[in-house]
Order: sequence, then structure tokens, then C-alpha cells
Amino acid sequence: TVSTCYKKIKFYTHENIGFGEISLPPEEMHTTAYWLALTNDISEQLEDRESESTFFNLAQGLLALSNVLINVVPLYVMCDPQDVRAVSEVRSPFTSKPTIYIYDNYPGGVGFSEKMFELRRPLLQAAQELILGCGCEKGCPSCVGPIDEVGIKGKESALLILREALS
Repeated sequence: TVSTCYKKIKFYTHENIGFGEISLPPEEMHTTAYWLALTNDISEQLEDRESESTFFNLAQGLLALSNVLINVVPLYVMCDPQDVRAVSEVRSPFTSKPTIYIYDNYPGGVGFSEKMFELRRPLLQAAQELILGCGCEKGCPSCVGPIDEVGIKGKESALLILREALS
């Protein structure tokens, strides 16, 4: 990631007291990752649903699912929640497909990615159970993440992606 500007904010009042441009080098870390790339068949089915449906959005669904997986993964690979991070892309430059990357938050990786790969199906099933078990309507921090972040279609879209991925 690259930061391009800064903002000065007063404590307690959050008043904006200034801003400016900055020039910093990109932040980069070499680590290992598990990725979930949707197959072309699933991608096409989901894109068709996106065009004809008002309750599905691929980008929101991928972000919501990545948030859920970040909450589920630590329980299965026995790590701290801060040990793993996630990135979702609608069209990844590496897979050319909708992809979620869950990576070890340590330079060089420490083996969590390999465990995630071995446990990929139970992780997806646990993610589905977590979403279905939540009583909210459109998403909340307990399941897919804040609705302001994942959008109003996030929860339903994540469930659709999971149904397709698990079938």
C-alpha cells in the first residue's frame, strides 16, 4: 500500500486542523498466503446473478466473506486474530478470478497458510454457520463486518458465494 496524504485531527473533538501530501515508499511484506479463487463457472453464475438481482454484489460479498474468514481462521489454525490478514479482489491480477487472500501477518510466513489450505472446507463451513447463526438482517460486526464497510448486500452476497463454493 502507498500513503499519499495525511490529516491532522484534534483529540476528543475530531476537528480537522490540517492536511497535506506526503511521499512514502510502498509498504511491502513477503509472506505466505492461502487464497480462495472462485472457478470460472461460479464466477459466471455469480456475475449473472449480480446483473439480474438487486440483492447480490460480488465485491461486497467477497469483502464480507473475507471478514468472516478472518474471524474463523484463528479458531482452526490456533493463532491470534492479529496473526492473519485478508485481501479480497473482484479480478485478481494473479488468478484473473474473484479471489480472497488470507495471509500470515509475519515476514516469510509461519505456517498458517498451509493449515488453512488443509482445512479449507471446514473453514468455509464454519464461515457459513457463523453467518447463518447471526440474527442480524444485513450484516453486523459479529458476522460479516460493519454494514458501512461491506454494504447492505454483503451478508446475502457472502452466503451466495459460500453456497456456490461449497457445492
